[in-house]
Formats: sequence, C-alpha cells, structure tokens
Amino acid sequence: MPKSVEEICAELDVAARFHQPMRHLTSLRTGGEIACVAFPDTPEKAAALVARLEEHGLRWSPLGYGTNLLVADGPLDRVAISLRQLKTPVRFEGCQVKVPAGYSLPRLVNQCADRGLSGIEGLAPIPGSVGGAVKMNAGSHGYEIADVIVSVDVARERRIVTLPRETLDFAYRHSPFTERDLILGTTLQLRPGNPEASRAEIAEYRRHRAATQPVRDNSAGCIFKNPGPGLATGRIIDELGMKGETIGGATISPVHANFIVTNGSARAADVFALIERIRSRVREARGIELDMEVEVWE
Repeated sequence: MPKSVEEICAELDVAARFHQPMRHLTSLRTGGEIACVAFPDTPEKAAALVARLEEHGLRWSPLGYGTNLLVADGPLDRVAISLRQLKTPVRFEGCQVKVPAGYSLPRLVNQCADRGLSGIEGLAPIPGSVGGAVKMNAGSHGYEIADVIVSVDVARERRIVTLPRETLDFAYRHSPFTERDLILGTTLQLRPGNPEASRAEIAEYRRHRAATQPVRDNSAGCIFKNPGPGLATGRIIDELGMKGETIGGATISPVHANFIVTNGSARAADVFALIERIRSRVREARGIELDMEVEVWE
C-alpha cells in the first residue's frame, strides 16, 4: 500500500512542515500552498527520502532559498526538499572547497575571499543556495560556477554519486541535472588570491547590483535568459517601452526590465500573464522567442 508523506518522513526521521504557503518561501512572494516541505539533515536521509517518495509515486522538487522560483497559485501536490538544515560542514582543503547544496552562495563567496581564495567573486551578488547555483549554472560579471566545479554530489537512482566535472555538460544558465536529481553538494577548485582585492571586487559587484536591479522589491531575479551573444533581454524589453507595465499586483520593474516585481497582493497568475505579454511583444517586434530563466512549479 502506498505510504503518505507523513509516514515516510516519520520513518526516516526527517523533519517536515505541512500545508505551507509558498508565498512565504519565495522571494517573489507569490504561490499557493504546498503539501509538504521536508528538511533532511544528512545527505543519506535526503537520498533515502527521494527514493521513498519516488517508490510511492509522490512528486518532489528541491527547494533552495526560493530566489529563482515562480510557483503557481492553488494547492501544489508535491514535496519540497530543503537542504538548508544539512549538517555537512564546509571543508577547505588548500584551494579546494567542498560545500553542501543548502549553503548560502553569498556567504560562501565572502568566506573564500577572507581565506585568500579567488575565482567566484562575481557570484557574490547572486542570492540563493549553492545547490541552486549549480542547478542553473549561475553566473554574473563574467563568472559562472561551472568554471570552478571539480565534482557534484547527487542523489540519483537510490544512491549518492559523485560526478566529475568532465562528465557534466554545462552551458549558459544550463546544467545536465534533471528534475529527478537532488544536488547534495559540490567541490570547487579556486586559486590563491588577495583577500583585500577580492573584498573590493565583491563590494563593487554588489554596488553595481544595487544601482541596476530592484534589490528592495519582491522578485525572482531575471525572468528570461538572454537570447544570444550581445543580446540583453532587459534592453530589448526596455526598448519596447514596457517598463512599468502592470497586471494585477505584478509590474515590469522600472529599474531593470528583465525583472518582474510584485506587491503584497500579487497572485502568481498576474506574473504569468505579464510573462506572456512580454513574450508576445518581443516575438512580434523582434522575432525572438524568450526562454525562462526562473524555475516554474505548477
């Protein structure tokens, strides 16, 4: 007989919260109620949880810090697996750092700079978890996390596997990991650096973000990928005069046109409608089909 999420979490000694509003778990502040958010505290429990959920036909998705996520309105019959409570420590060994997926990416960048390790300074302005950064191959200011990855630990097919970088096909805002892969952590290869120089570089990137992005508003970061070399989606939307357009509680940011920001009353349906308006206008005016950069749960 299929088991319930409650039974599975109890048997595996995994902490869980049920019937959680996703608007409280995402930076966009929209989304309906999810059936369960589970918090395994070891990689082994996380892998076992995924295996048991799949065995009983229960849908699951990894949940990082919710900073790149658009969740539909209404009830979501799935389990969100958060790795923010993993007890795995960050380990520094020479110029390599092994870090769990639930760890804060900005915090990691700061710690590496303080230790005189360079190579990820440009990732400092990106909010969210390390696992989320690996999943989308996050990048900024000419840096991509794939450039420094040595290996990735993944719960896959009922076991934990370590995948070397040379076996992983990363591309712009793309990784080879599927919805059935739970990223547990990664090992990064950095290089010797100067702490003072790294901190100054990081500070400049953060100043640039504050000046060019709506950092004080509810958003999920850039909504769309750039469509090609030399083509910036935000600039295209801006040139079409769409900054400030609003549907319900969602608005194309007047600061950066590739951001959709929401007020306290916004529904995910408002965001989806605005996304389709942008796509349609760009398609008609420029013949470009925009691809989503944010992850969508429906």
